[in-house]
Amino acid sequence: MAEAILEVRDLHKHYPLTQGVLFKKQVGAVKAVDGVDFDLVAGETLGIVGESGCGKSTVAKMLVNLERPTSGTIRYKGEDITTLSARALKAVRRNIQMVFQDPYTSLNPRMT
Repeated sequence: MAEAILEVRDLHKHYPLTQGVLFKKQVGAVKAVDGVDFDLVAGETLGIVGESGCGKSTVAKMLVNLERPTSGTIRYKGEDITTLSARALKAVRRNIQMVFQDPYTSLNPRMT
């Protein structure tokens, strides 16, 4: 089996629910993403499909580090992208593309 270029392990994203205006108290959390695992080998394409609000966009945003995961690891070519500098992250983002529901308006012309 070929080596994975993108490895995602136990990915979680929880948004805190708070109460109060002046003294905010966390009263719970919304579990947007809870325990996602996958490997992607060079040449493969990953499609994340699901109903509205199930965390598809949140996973995609975490893969390009637009959102920070609550826990879990995202490795691109063996390097944890959540710890990369801004310059290194920019280089990674050139190789990863998010395509949303209307692909004709969201495809990157460089990759088509």
